[in-house]
Order: sequence, then C-alpha cells, then structure tokens
Amino acid sequence: MTKKAIIIGAGPAGLTAAYELLKRTDIIPIILEKSGDIGGISKTINYKGNRMDMGPHRFFSKSDRVMKWWLNIMPLEETKGHNQTISYQNKSREISQPSENTRESTTMKDGSGKRMLLIQRLTRIYFLRKFFAYPIQLSLDTLKTLGFLRTVKIILSFLWIRLFPRKPEKSLEDFIINKFGRELYLLFFKDYTEKVWGVPCQEISAEWGAQRIKGVSLSKSIAQAVKAL
Repeated sequence: MTKKAIIIGAGPAGLTAAYELLKRTDIIPIILEKSGDIGGISKTINYKGNRMDMGPHRFFSKSDRVMKWWLNIMPLEETKGHNQTISYQNKSREISQPSENTRESTTMKDGSGKRMLLIQRLTRIYFLRKFFAYPIQLSLDTLKTLGFLRTVKIILSFLWIRLFPRKPEKSLEDFIINKFGRELYLLFFKDYTEKVWGVPCQEISAEWGAQRIKGVSLSKSIAQAVKAL
C-alpha cells in the first residue's frame, strides 16, 4: 500500500515537511490548507496590484541546519560581490554569495530567480494614536508616549504580580501577566494576540508564550530606564 502523510497547513513548516518527505521517503504528503494561498502568515499577497506581507515575518532560526536549508532553497539576494551579515536573536552570521551552480538551480524557466531578500526594517505599532517601538521597549520614549499615570499603573501592576504571581500558570494569559503584569497585558498583548491568532489568550497554552516571547524582561527594562534618567 502507498503510504500517505496528512499535513495541516501550507505554511513554511508544512511545505518543508512535504518537501522532505518527497525527497527522502516513499511517503506521499497531502497538504490541507483552508485558504487558497500557500505561505501561511509569511505569505505575500497581491491586493489591487500592491504586494503586501501579512506581517513582518522573517525566515531565521538559531539552527544552522534550518538556515542552510532555506538558503539552499532561496539563496540570499546578490550584492556587489560581498558577503552579508544578518543578525537575529542576539546572534549573527555571515552569508556568502550564491555560487554559479546555486544560481542555475534557482533560476526558473522564465529567467526569474527565487531569492531571499535582506531588508533593514524598523517595526512600529500604531497605538493610542501614537507610534511605539516593537518589540515593546520600556525606554524613556515609550514612557513619554504612554504618559505618567499609565506608566505608574504598569509599574504597580508589575510589582503586584511579582508578589502574587498566578499559579498554576496554565494559559498564555497567565504567562504574560506573570511576566509583564495585568496592566501591560491588557494594554498591548491581549487584543493584538487574539486578533492575530483568532483564539482567546485563556485557550492558548503557557508553553506557547514561553517559546515565542524570549529575552524580554520588564524588570530589566525598568532598571535600564531608571539608569537613563
């Protein structure tokens, strides 16, 4: 009997799984995708002639194997003969220019090539009719934008949860409140998360938050803001 694998979603992970199954096994992958597009939340859509990303999502990983896999599929866009350095999650790596063989393997019949673009970006959230740096940073600029009263509420809420944390920590709501306080959770995280993922924060596991929210500490941010005063 022919072996088949059902893959839910045609995002980068689902497409990668299907590709590896076809390349390395005799299993036939079947991808189920609810929408009519592939790429998941990393896709680019064409709206009235304008190409737009669904969000500022990037292809990067702490795994060298994963990075090499993607750069083999889509080599980095060529520059003037120089290697390029990319930085992410407190890590940096130098990417060499694609070889002639790689250029040929990624060139389509129409002459176009599939390339990974390296773009300098500045991400902002438009909130309270003002722009905030993202990921959220408790800098002097952020404090000025939030206003004195709201900033005091955030700090008091954070101190309160340090003294009386939520236990057991079952949901994403518990995780974020324990990490940032209820005031900041309601202000920045709750509506944004539920709008993006379509699921209440109470129904998302705390492990999911621990995996996605890394290296962000409100206590460190407060200490840095105090030093800057």
